[in-house]
Amino acid sequence: MPLIALEGVRYRYPEADGPALDGITTAVEPGQVILLRGPSGSGKSTLLRCLNGLVPHSTGGDFAGRVTVCGLDTRVHLPRELGARIGFVFQHPDAQFVLEDVEAELAFGLENLGLDRGVMRKRIEETIDQVGINALRHRRIATLSGGERQRVAIAAALAMHPAALVLDEPTSQLDPQAAEDVLQVVLRLVADLGMTTVIAEHRVERIAPFVDRIWTIDAGRLQDQAPREAVAKGGARPPVVDLALRAGWSPIPLGLRDARVRAQSLPAAIPDNPPADGAGTVIARLDRLGYSYPGARAVEDVSLTLRRGQVTALMGRNGSGKTTLLRLIGGTLRPQRGRLHSEGRVAYVPQDADALLFAATVRDELRGQSEDVIAPFQAWLPRYPRDLSAGERQQLAIAVVAGQADLLLLDEPTRGLDPVVKKALTSFLRLRAASGAAMLIATHDVEWAARTANRVLLMADGEVYADGPPRTVLSDSLVFATQINKLLGRGWLLPDEVPV
Repeated sequence: MPLIALEGVRYRYPEADGPALDGITTAVEPGQVILLRGPSGSGKSTLLRCLNGLVPHSTGGDFAGRVTVCGLDTRVHLPRELGARIGFVFQHPDAQFVLEDVEAELAFGLENLGLDRGVMRKRIEETIDQVGINALRHRRIATLSGGERQRVAIAAALAMHPAALVLDEPTSQLDPQAAEDVLQVVLRLVADLGMTTVIAEHRVERIAPFVDRIWTIDAGRLQDQAPREAVAKGGARPPVVDLALRAGWSPIPLGLRDARVRAQSLPAAIPDNPPADGAGTVIARLDRLGYSYPGARAVEDVSLTLRRGQVTALMGRNGSGKTTLLRLIGGTLRPQRGRLHSEGRVAYVPQDADALLFAATVRDELRGQSEDVIAPFQAWLPRYPRDLSAGERQQLAIAVVAGQADLLLLDEPTRGLDPVVKKALTSFLRLRAASGAAMLIATHDVEWAARTANRVLLMADGEVYADGPPRTVLSDSLVFATQINKLLGRGWLLPDEVPV
């Protein structure tokens, strides 16, 4: 008997023109791992929220069909009842935290179940060990890094002893190592406990080798396929799959382990060095810039120049100082030490795109922009901006401020974006650079940075410790290397540049 079953599920948000979900029928057997992927705004989060009853109980709208979880109909049973059976981890973990410290947060859901104190203590201790967060148990949540918060959110869900775990883009805000740590926690739960798992994710290369099925959703319609069948047809997929399809490998490898066997047949070539990027005049100059928060330094002695025509990726682990550096250059923070000089109009798009969206419609947000900027948003023009998906709001915020900027500062712009939109963003930034603008982009997306940037900076503990072209900085790194570089080394970064 399926643990989760969806039968003819249709759902339309209040006042929406069309359905967010359109006739979805599928099932999840006990112990299965399901990868959910699809374009930004395709219905991924809506589908996940159907599994614990948040849709339609908390959203309203028109719902048809049937969703059953552990034999419970989600239209009959409320989210608080379903929450004990389906552990849900949101894309933004702060949205689900209630209390201030870790151990209290783990106990909160158990207290709501009315469990005996001894049972609660036993569950908390077991969960802390399963997720590996003993060092965090007495910490205040406000002091945790992004990866630590995701692990605490997973632990809080697991403490309820759910039959299944549902995760909505759990690595979207994490650096490569933190993302690896979070997914290793999930995979350990799958291996040790047989935890049924449904995970929505755009960065699929780490999870694809371990899934049983892939759900691909587009415009509210779902395809349920075997992993190799799904990735062969496109969508978000590991870079080694792109290489395998070019090279004609069969069966298609889903991860590095299988790909290494095939890669031995590739020519032992070395990539050509691209010509100098031809960057133009200096638009910003930083001289020993410094800034500290109470009890912690964020930026320390950073000296660099940014030039017109240059797309620069700023990378580093969570908490390394990237956002603070962007805010210093953007003028929302004043340097405490050093000097900063910039020319022209500087525009800053923070991680939280909602901070830039105030108008009643998308049309109003884009008022005064050129037709080229407005064209990609035609279908959204009458919509309220806050009703868009996280990825769609990110696209809109960039369009609102980027058109006239001489120096564009972006903080995690690919968060929540599907591969097609990422490529469009790359093209847009390259076009702006060609017209004389400069870009400094904080990102954890190594693959996108390798394709988009012509300069990469690495930060740690507030300092820039590496600066150079992507092929130099992103090669032979244990953390900041593309999947193709991990496979082949020798300076290769992207699947389409490898001779086959």
